Amino acid sequence: MLQRFERRLEGMIEGTFARAFKSELQPVEVASAVQREMDERAAIVAQGRTLVPNDFVVELAGSDKERLEVYSDSLGQELSKLAREYATEQGYSFVGPVRVRFDAADDLQTGRFRIRSGVIRGSTVESGEIRQPVSDHPRGGESVRGRPRLLISPGGAVQDGSPASQGMQQAFELNTQVTLLGRGTDCDLRLVDNGVSRHHAEIRVEDDDAVLVDLGSTNGTFVNGQQVKRARLVDGTRISLGRTTMTFRRD
Repeated sequence: MLQRFERRLEGMIEGTFARAFKSELQPVEVASAVQREMDERAAIVAQGRTLVPNDFVVELAGSDKERLEVYSDSLGQELSKLAREYATEQGYSFVGPVRVRFDAADDLQTGRFRIRSGVIRGSTVESGEIRQPVSDHPRGGESVRGRPRLLISPGGAVQDGSPASQGMQQAFELNTQVTLLGRGTDCDLRLVDNGVSRHHAEIRVEDDDAVLVDLGSTNGTFVNGQQVKRARLVDGTRISLGRTTMTFRRD
């Protein structure tokens, strides 16, 4: 699994990590530490489920944090993916989306790091209502340009777009580059819908582009009534997963 992680990084950034990390710190060491953190904090809960942390903060020396800055989003996504794969392999469960972010620590020397983790519940859509526990940490960091978001109406139906009907809708902000949609508890936006796959689709937002990608779902992903594998999203695009319908908006 760690070898697959390294190969994905090499294919994604063509080995530039070697130049970024001039110290002894290497991404695969961080990945291995995330796995150990999951093992050490695994807790058996009701019905035989083994619960593990889903929110990880990697603390680095200031110099390493500065060198990593340009790669932090991509590396965080790959570490999150590895954590989900490892959880599947070990039979672990999450209660919210897996997120890995980086922070500087004044007491760490170059090449050293440590990991803090927590169990943070995610957002859920049920019967057209977005439910997010009050105890949740803020979703992501800075606001993405154009404020991309999903509007969800009561009952999952799309309203006519008028100011009155928009007032009835709830908005889910897309603050991260990749937003995972599905029925699984590790999704960024969990849809309580039997017609939705565990990992159904993802929305990738980068600069001016927003793209919806089907992840091999059982019942398919539909954009404006047409089944798609991949589709570019523009303001007003209707997205249907199972019985759940959302409208993509971007200022």
